[in-house]
Parts: sequence; C-alpha cells; structure tokens
Amino acid sequence: MRIVEYGPDRRSDVADLMQRVWGERPTDEELEWSYERNPVRPASVLLAEEDDRVVGSVAISFLRMSIGGEEVEVGMPFALATDPAYQGRGLFTQLQEANEERVRELGIRLLLIVPNAASTRVLVGRLGWRGLPSLRVWARVRVLPRRTRARRVTLFDTVTEGCAREGVLRDADWLNWRFGGAPREYRSFARKGGYAVYGRARRRVAFVAASQGDALADSLGVVAEPVVIATAPPPGSLLSGFVPTPRTFTVLGKALHPAQELPARPRFELGDLDFM
Repeated sequence: MRIVEYGPDRRSDVADLMQRVWGERPTDEELEWSYERNPVRPASVLLAEEDDRVVGSVAISFLRMSIGGEEVEVGMPFALATDPAYQGRGLFTQLQEANEERVRELGIRLLLIVPNAASTRVLVGRLGWRGLPSLRVWARVRVLPRRTRARRVTLFDTVTEGCAREGVLRDADWLNWRFGGAPREYRSFARKGGYAVYGRARRRVAFVAASQGDALADSLGVVAEPVVIATAPPPGSLLSGFVPTPRTFTVLGKALHPAQELPARPRFELGDLDFM
C-alpha cells in the first residue's frame, strides 16, 4: 500500500471508492466543490493505493473560527472512506496520521470533528484526539404564523462577522461557496448584514444550517416544515420557540501545536456538519 496526494485527475477513482463504501457515487462536480473550491483553502486529501486501485481516502476541509476571541484556521476531517475489502488493516489510521502531519506543515494548529462511532475509536484510541463538550440539538415546532422581515437571497453580497462571536466565521465568499454553490439545496435569507440558511433534514423537518444576527428570527415564518432543528440557537431562543432535546453530537479535538489549546466548547451549526 502507498499513500498519494489527491488531484483533479483522481476524481473518478475517488468516486468509485465512495460508491463501493456508501453505495452512492458522487459526481465530478460534487468532488470538485468539496475538495477544490473552498475559499479558505482546498481540502487536504490523501489516498491509499494498492495494485493501482484507490482503496482508502481521507480529507481535511478548512474553515475559520473564532475561539476565545481569536481567529483560528481549523481543519475538519471528512469523507473518511476505506474499501470494504481492505477494512481492518489499519489503512484509515495510516492515512489520517499522514494527513494530520501534512496539514501541520501547512500551519494548521487545531483539528475538530463530529465523528461517527467507528472513527471515534481510531481517533481517540490511536491518534490522541480528545473528547470535548457535546453539541445539543434544539427543536422548534411551529404553532402560529410569524411575520417575516428577512429577504430571500440566492447569493450574499456582504455579511457582518467578528471574532467576538464564538464559532465559524463566514464571509460572503464562504457562504456563497458552502450554500449557494452546494450540490444540495439550501434556502438563504439576509437581514441587516446577518443571515439565516436552512436545509431540509426530511419531509417535515428543516434544519438551521447557519445563522447570524436577526435573520433567523425574521425568517422562521416562511419555513414550510412544521419542525425546525438547530444546534446553536441565538440568544432569546426560548422566545422564538426553540427548546432543548435529548439528542447530542459527539465533538473531538486535537491540537497540532504545543501552544494551541483545545477550545472549551466549540460552536458548530448543522450546516458546518451536514457534508462532513
């Protein structure tokens, strides 16, 4: 087995691997979007090859976050795939360890992930990741119609952001890549430099993909689904009808530099996670 770097000429090989692993084959456009077009920087993607066949893949995407009032570029592993015929041979551990070293050399000091059970065992047990406070899911059930003040948009012109807001920092370029140009459909709203983006979880459930400012409260009235879920409702959420549920998501972190501390409670919204 040898480890090689991903390039645009390997999209078809990666798509074939994902079809074998998950039963669905992404298009070239989807892989280009997720791996190559991120405005922060392209994803770091390593592949495992054996007999000229791609049998494993790990990727780390990048985003800017405000943590403790400081802007930090954070890596988030995603699309962790191992060919079913090669599972149990330690391929994921080797690929992930190599990719962590690669992004460390790029200057990335912190990694965060919301993992599944299988990757948790490897990340914590073999690669030194640590558990962080979990993400709570909140839900809102529509009872009465609400007036809508936010305007529906396809792309964002400008948005307001600042390091005082804990969580992912999103400028217009990021929002337009992440949601405006995404393979799946989102609904976006803007108001006074703020934004609210919704995705569809299933037929009667929407989720808050990203939000800032008054746009969330001022757009809930036009969400057709009777239930809206979120992980990070804004201040005043109880007045907007959001209540905590028993559902939580596991969060893991790893510092890649001795001077980098893990965040006390990283703040993600569901749109930060739904393509991971």
